[in-house]
Amino acid sequence: MDEDETAAPEEAVAFEMIAALAGPEMDVLETPDAFLTGVAAALNASDDVDADLAAILTDHLLTVMPHENVIANAKAAILMLAAERAATAEEAADG
Repeated sequence: MDEDETAAPEEAVAFEMIAALAGPEMDVLETPDAFLTGVAAALNASDDVDADLAAILTDHLLTVMPHENVIANAKAAILMLAAERAATAEEAADG
């Protein structure tokens, strides 16, 4: 028997031991899409996160296949949001 034939059963036993130790929570693998969707949902559900900014992050950055200009698009959306808020604040200050 050569080395490859004896190594295979030992590797199988090692994998079985690791699987047994890992437990059932390790059997469920989260896809990137599911992870990013969960992050976006958590951001949108949180009272401590700016809803408009969370929407920008969700639309532009928290996607599996982002647009090639994702950073520029997100920056533009954030700057537009900031400009809208600044204009609203100026209107309120001018009364």
